[in-house]
Amino acid sequence: MLPKLSKKIAACNESQTLALTALAQKLQSEGHDVVSLTAGEPDFPTPTHIKFAAIDAINSNKTKYTLNSGIIPLRKAIAEKLKKDNGLDWSEKNILVSSGAKQSIFNVLQAICNPKDEVIIPAPFWVSYPEMVKLVDAKPIILNTNQKNDFAINPAELRKSITKKTKAIILCSPSNPTGVVYNKKVIEQIVKIIEKTNIFVISDEIYEKIIYDGAKHVSIGQYDSIRNRVITINGVSKAFSMTGWRLGYAAGCLEVIKAAGTVQSQVTSNASSISQYAALEAISKESPDVEIMRKEFEKRRNYIFKQLTSIPNITSAKPQGAFYLFPNVGKYLNKKYKGVTIKTVDNLVKYFIEEEKVVMVPGSAFGSPNHIRLSYACSMDNLEKACARLKRGFEKLSKG
Repeated sequence: MLPKLSKKIAACNESQTLALTALAQKLQSEGHDVVSLTAGEPDFPTPTHIKFAAIDAINSNKTKYTLNSGIIPLRKAIAEKLKKDNGLDWSEKNILVSSGAKQSIFNVLQAICNPKDEVIIPAPFWVSYPEMVKLVDAKPIILNTNQKNDFAINPAELRKSITKKTKAIILCSPSNPTGVVYNKKVIEQIVKIIEKTNIFVISDEIYEKIIYDGAKHVSIGQYDSIRNRVITINGVSKAFSMTGWRLGYAAGCLEVIKAAGTVQSQVTSNASSISQYAALEAISKESPDVEIMRKEFEKRRNYIFKQLTSIPNITSAKPQGAFYLFPNVGKYLNKKYKGVTIKTVDNLVKYFIEEEKVVMVPGSAFGSPNHIRLSYACSMDNLEKACARLKRGFEKLSKG
């Protein structure tokens, strides 16, 4: 008989985005005409100059272990980028390079949390935040927002959610899944609340370069009054289309970064040396590729927003950043089709997979039971095909 497995892992949910992306790939490999709107992954190739930098690193035999925290030139380049783009004045000693921004967040949570600590997570949230908090034996406290207010954090409700047990709040702007961008006014309201507490802020800024309509990204770590309690998370996955390179980083006060580095030293050690040299090229060299991709995402955003909100009884906030649409489909729940009642968004997602061969992620994975998440990080051809199928599928449901 197999010994019992970890109770902690048994209580942890698998990433719905990864699971549904894998399902879409499986169906495609079996020959099904499936359109996947699941993955948070740009469909563009990694820019050529970045690939050449990686090839040069291989040919130069830069294939050994590096410092646990990352090669010094990369950390210096990150420090310069943070100062120029974000108003954050950290040295390379305050930066920890990791195998993706996801690992960066987990390292930090391991470094700051004790059992029964509370971590506030505004909802809708990225699927991994609550699970990572649980994995470090802390408790996720969900702070609900709503579509009527464009998913903005209510300052009064944030104040109420902070207790003696609160260790941190996780912010994500631009947001996955809603695309909301916290403007300066909202950020400063949050700063005023955090000033009166003794909690950390983990600021996930991985989508900062993918922003629309003249919106401005504001890094909360630039405010001196809370500077030492903000850990800024970023990476190269989204802006430079480098998801598979697995390269992220955390920047913050030395005590936290050292502690997070200790965690990493015992789990993975340094991020891939080749990925580090590729990231150095990406971060230190200006390139038109970032803006080319951003403009294309904006074009796709405009298209899918118009198409989805033209469907009766579907509403959506217009994303200001990232590459996701998060429409409210609540009025299509409890509809019947072929004798089966679509009770939940999970049922709705299953219906679209089976009936229209469109794969999406249910909002339940993001703490929102009336929404679905659609990624428009795919070609216009696929978006057009998906939107036609979605319109047809919702029309079938409306007719019962």
